[in-house]
Amino acid sequence: MISTKDLGGNSKPTKREKILKLQEKHSALFKKEGVENPKFIPRMAYKHEGDLIVGFYPSEAKGGVDIYTEFCSRDYEPEDDERRLWKWIYNPNYAEEYMQSEAHPTTGDRRFLVPIDELVNITEQYSKDEWKKIEEFDDIPDQNSDLPLEGMTIRDFASVMWKEPVSHKAWLNKLIESIKNK
Repeated sequence: MISTKDLGGNSKPTKREKILKLQEKHSALFKKEGVENPKFIPRMAYKHEGDLIVGFYPSEAKGGVDIYTEFCSRDYEPEDDERRLWKWIYNPNYAEEYMQSEAHPTTGDRRFLVPIDELVNITEQYSKDEWKKIEEFDDIPDQNSDLPLEGMTIRDFASVMWKEPVSHKAWLNKLIESIKNK
């Protein structure tokens, strides 16, 4: 059999390569979560009896760790424009507490069905945490009255680009200092 690579074309990425590429997008969030080797299982979200759900096999829940997921197609193409990362917090009673899918026609395996509203939106969680850190600076105007971009000076721009607190705006210098100290 001749592969596309043999014909001079690019070979198709394997399932594993596709999953690793999806996972790579979330590496900063995994770092914030303190997880070096996350259990990342991309899944298709779909409606089941009126609920939006994802399904995991019992073998995937082995090890008693949280499962991270991104909503994607069967071909591991992202289906969420925002590319959000979700986490199912391990529940040792999953077999009793979640509905099960129909048996797979070939293997007979059944998935346990987790409603999307039981997943933690990790992307949003850390986004909110970042805003909370920014809001800690008491002299930053609120979102609705924030300074317009037109108010940015060359010094402010240099401060941001160099990641150095050289602005004449104390709140911007504090923000840059907090980022540098991470």
